[in-house]
Amino acid sequence: MSAPLPAPAEVRAEFDRLLALDAEAAVAYLHRLGTSSGYIDERAVARNICWTAASPYGTLEMTINLSKPEKDPRAIAAAQAGAASISNATADAAQPAASHSTPPSPSFPQCELCWENESICRAPGRTAKPGLRIARIELSGERWGLQFSPYAYFHEHCVALSAEHRPMKIDAACFVRLLDFVDLFPFYFIGSNADLPIVGGSILSHDHFQGGRHVLPLMKAPIERNVALPGTPQVRCGIVRWPASTLRLVSEDRVALARVAARVLKTWQGFSFEPCGIVAQDADGPHNTLNPIVRRRGALYVMDLVLRNNRTDKTHPWGVFHAHEKLHHIKKENIGLIEIMGLAVLPPRLARELPRTGCELVEAARAERAPDEIESRLRACEGTASHAAWAADILARRRAELAAPTAGEYDPIHPVLRDEVARAFTAILETTGVFKRNATGASGWNAFFSEFA
Repeated sequence: MSAPLPAPAEVRAEFDRLLALDAEAAVAYLHRLGTSSGYIDERAVARNICWTAASPYGTLEMTINLSKPEKDPRAIAAAQAGAASISNATADAAQPAASHSTPPSPSFPQCELCWENESICRAPGRTAKPGLRIARIELSGERWGLQFSPYAYFHEHCVALSAEHRPMKIDAACFVRLLDFVDLFPFYFIGSNADLPIVGGSILSHDHFQGGRHVLPLMKAPIERNVALPGTPQVRCGIVRWPASTLRLVSEDRVALARVAARVLKTWQGFSFEPCGIVAQDADGPHNTLNPIVRRRGALYVMDLVLRNNRTDKTHPWGVFHAHEKLHHIKKENIGLIEIMGLAVLPPRLARELPRTGCELVEAARAERAPDEIESRLRACEGTASHAAWAADILARRRAELAAPTAGEYDPIHPVLRDEVARAFTAILETTGVFKRNATGASGWNAFFSEFA
């Protein structure tokens, strides 16, 4: 029989003790508690369907996450709007960070990231999130928590969360907190979802970051164009060769780096450029924000800033720079921090739908059926209807590969479909780019940099 899980205050005390000695030992302790308690279900994580795929931007990582529910972007926006209308301040959250060994005052959690989830009962004898433990850290003088994600998109996928239930916000203070985090844990990367609907992550109502011990595809992408920003000699800047429009800042001087990042954010928040469809603000509110991502390379700090815009129009009601509707059969959720970095988190329904679609495609290829015939057959089945047009196009282009015998172990998802899903994800990432990789996009970058002159 396993030992009982230590109380939250005990966990925080032990984490504090270890952190003072060795940050690696501290996070190993916290992660071990998460796995031993079952909060991180390693067996469920192992059932996720994962593969890698080549793209014009390097190798992308694909996952069908069987434990994470698919969320509608409009429901996420509604949740943020509802949270913003509630006052979240508490006397406990206002106290100094170092004086606390317990979470905020015991009240019902307002979202999935609130510290109250650790101990508040939803029913007699049942905790809100059995097995959850949150360590205490300090970022920029504020009390924050550290926990590990139960979804575990990658090794030691961690979440840093504000002790105060307050909306996501990308600002100069956010950059400082991210830099503080990598000073505490230089072996992790850390980043933030954007703070606006559509381009934000799944929880916009509670300020938080995500990170972990993993090198995501964006972090491997090279600089394709160096940029000299006036008055910033300590900070190197360049455009990353990536489908989402990304600036990379590198410096040994974290103060200078944070200052340049704040300047980029302020400039981007006010930037409009009609040829690229970029409108900074209109009657619907502000549209420009970004994803900041920070890591250490020895003495160097590296910060990637992914420029985002959440504008909609009549042609693109889900978002001008969001996955267009023809791609929703693969992914219609917000493209948040982890995905913008090149790791696709795909809905669990695909684990059922793709094998069915693949079987139909293989049969059609071998029976020499026409693409319009397979499209009609797929539309007649609820589990494959959304993939019908996509599958017909695949059959027209890749009939010979589908008809060929497959070698090796049986794979429920045909290799051709794995490749085509990756192509669809690449197209989604390209859609998020505010400056497309063409002449118009290049002129947009130039116009943006001219704002710094």
